[in-house]
Amino acid sequence: MKFQCKTPEETFELGQQLGKQLVPSDIVLLYGDLGAGKTTLIQGICCGLELAPELPVRSPTFTLINEYQAKHSIYHIDLYRLDTLAEIENLGLEEYLFGDGITLIEWAEKLEVPRAMTKDQNPLEKNSSASQKSPLHSSNPFHISAHLEIEITPISNDFRHFNIQAIGLSQREWPNSTLQ
Repeated sequence: MKFQCKTPEETFELGQQLGKQLVPSDIVLLYGDLGAGKTTLIQGICCGLELAPELPVRSPTFTLINEYQAKHSIYHIDLYRLDTLAEIENLGLEEYLFGDGITLIEWAEKLEVPRAMTKDQNPLEKNSSASQKSPLHSSNPFHISAHLEIEITPISNDFRHFNIQAIGLSQREWPNSTLQ
């Protein structure tokens, strides 16, 4: 799925639509540079998951993990400040990754999960043989298989390009790319 958002409000709206489709045990991996819009998208996702609007959703850059109670438990994890896999392993992520909440991870590239797509590729089509391959291999230390992969690329100040790939998740009514 490809999306283009021209304002932070559109990014929030995209997140809200994605959040409405998430269910307990889902993992969302977010990739993008500093200031790409990961936290704005997560704010929208939390809204879509019915988090009370008066509860602030901020990137847990220094606390590393924020937990929210909404329709389902939400775990918002930010790996920006962690430099090694050992530091990440010390967080006890398994509890969040394989628990009954919805886990949202900023700076997911630090988890070393094999990617379905890169900046140089288009997202894999649903029916392509490449999308049927398991994303697991030996360099996946947390054994993450089913997840939503979101690559955010800033084009200008507010304009963002989103490549979204659902990997191993049950069929959902994901937003279609006409939300532009």
